[in-house]
Amino acid sequence: MSFNIRHLKGRQALSLESAVKGCVRNGDERCKEFIYKSCYGYVRAITLRYVKNEYDAEELTNESFVRAFNKMVMFSSVDSGERFEKAFRSWLARIAVNISIDFLRAQKQLVALDDVNEGELEPQHVDVSGNLHVEDIMKLLAQLPEIQRAIFNLYEVEGYSHEEVSALLSIPESTSRTYLTRAKKKLRKLYLASINITAGFE
Repeated sequence: MSFNIRHLKGRQALSLESAVKGCVRNGDERCKEFIYKSCYGYVRAITLRYVKNEYDAEELTNESFVRAFNKMVMFSSVDSGERFEKAFRSWLARIAVNISIDFLRAQKQLVALDDVNEGELEPQHVDVSGNLHVEDIMKLLAQLPEIQRAIFNLYEVEGYSHEEVSALLSIPESTSRTYLTRAKKKLRKLYLASINITAGFE
């Protein structure tokens, strides 16, 4: 799926809010194009947190917009301006997350094959340097096993509760907590290893 982004010269300027409302009212194609152009990078960044392959991320991003446009009439917000846009982006993010999880589940990459151990649930903290670029953080996340990466993203990045993660992934809450702990342990090891490698070149 792709959109041809036309120049909007000579037309009334759109905002994300007016584009969303125009899309809800009558499915206006110009509004869809504006939404796609405005939110593409945001949605793609979300899908890339769940899949390693950029082609898959591209497909999931476009599928997210297709589903969003089909369900646009279901979005509503009493806010306006920046708060409206934030609410819409959050709604769009949920769609992208659900589609990414559906994709991983279809690929059988979210099956928890090993037993979880409640003894692993001690608090884990990942102190990542503020000097680390987004690309570096993405590389660390990409090295996690799929289920750990998915749960880390859902809980730490998207703000889902363990109860919500449990329902979304069809796993017990204890499994969600355990895999989050494992993800944090793994990230900490990867981060420390990356620091050591960097120090070796100084």
